[in-house]
Amino acid sequence: MYYRWIDTEMQDWAVTEIRERGRHAWASLDLEERRAKAEAEEKAEQKKEWEDYCVEQRAFIDEMIRKNQGEKLRLEEVYRQLEHAREDERERKRERARAAKAAEEAGDEKGKYPRWTQ
Repeated sequence: MYYRWIDTEMQDWAVTEIRERGRHAWASLDLEERRAKAEAEEKAEQKKEWEDYCVEQRAFIDEMIRKNQGEKLRLEEVYRQLEHAREDERERKRERARAAKAAEEAGDEKGKYPRWTQ
């Protein structure tokens, strides 16, 4: 707001009003700058917290993957041992079957009746 003064002197109320408006303008500008700075700092802090959280989660996931890989290797070894034990048992049963078959064939010649008919 502009005033046109006839005199070279301004009235006291006009001087105080102009000074108050200037102070108010500078105060609002300063407040705006402080708010913008605070928002920028808060965003930076939130971003840093998020990055820290992501790093922690990634470390946790990597640890779980390593643990699961170790568990997987252990289970594979257990399954390998079980399969080996099954193969050994099958081979033992095959050998017994072969021996029984050979004994049966050899036993047909002995005695009056074959052994398998008794």
